[in-house]
Amino acid sequence: MFKVEATPITAAQGIQIRKLLQKAGFTAKQGEERGSVQGFLEKMLTLASQAGGEVPLPEGPSISLLEDIRLTSGNEQLLAFYNNREELGASFDSWSRLAEAIEKRWPNWDKLKKLIAHASSLESAEAIRAQVEVIEQQRRLLDEPDAVAPLISSLTQMLREALNRLNESYQSSYAAGMKRLEEDSYWQQLEPEQRDRRLAEAQLTLAHQPKVAVQSTDEILGTLEQCSLPAFGDRVAALSGRFEGVITASAMICEPKVQFISVPRRTLKTEDEVDAWAEAVKKDLKAALLYGPVSIK
Repeated sequence: MFKVEATPITAAQGIQIRKLLQKAGFTAKQGEERGSVQGFLEKMLTLASQAGGEVPLPEGPSISLLEDIRLTSGNEQLLAFYNNREELGASFDSWSRLAEAIEKRWPNWDKLKKLIAHASSLESAEAIRAQVEVIEQQRRLLDEPDAVAPLISSLTQMLREALNRLNESYQSSYAAGMKRLEEDSYWQQLEPEQRDRRLAEAQLTLAHQPKVAVQSTDEILGTLEQCSLPAFGDRVAALSGRFEGVITASAMICEPKVQFISVPRRTLKTEDEVDAWAEAVKKDLKAALLYGPVSIK
């Protein structure tokens, strides 16, 4: 369908239109502005999506003006573009600054969320968790001064200390377990290959130890992604039982008929109670000896 263009664009208006287009990186010759205007509007819509959004980002800017201009066509669209050039130019500058600020701040926000998730088992992180919720609910990601960086620093130190404590506990328990093995008579009778196999089956080789790197925030996150604080704590708690299992397996190899007897645990307050407890244990051990060697747990 053909119709008469009833909205002429003057040379002066065309100059202003091309000037605004150049702000967004579009170059158009005189009389060829329409295609670039469409590109400008599309770029503005993209900027609007990058200049805000879900919490903790600021609310996205209104795009009603862009939509109104897009609904027009021909010289009518060019005239609408010209008439709103100041608002469009200001929005382009503002949204560009917001999008750039969000791009810079978002990686740290993502890092903060990961850190606070890994610190869920730390009571000392409760105050920081409350501050993170405020930033999120009140859309304060772009506040000045930056509220996120100090929280990352605090959480990094908390998690570093927690990992160091767990690692020290692990190394101490591991050293105690290895010392116990070395003193065990059955373990001493095993061949090196048998020892290596028992340790591997119990996940007690050096290769099974958690790899703890805490120099930087990224190293801490990497460590925690491989082994969270609760999982690390469980591994520390399990060490004693795993070494006990290795000792038991060693005894079974050397003495297939060995019996593992648990000594009853009691709170003893008098010498008579001690004597009675010792007599009961002695009786049980002697009875067990009738069926083979005895190993006390």
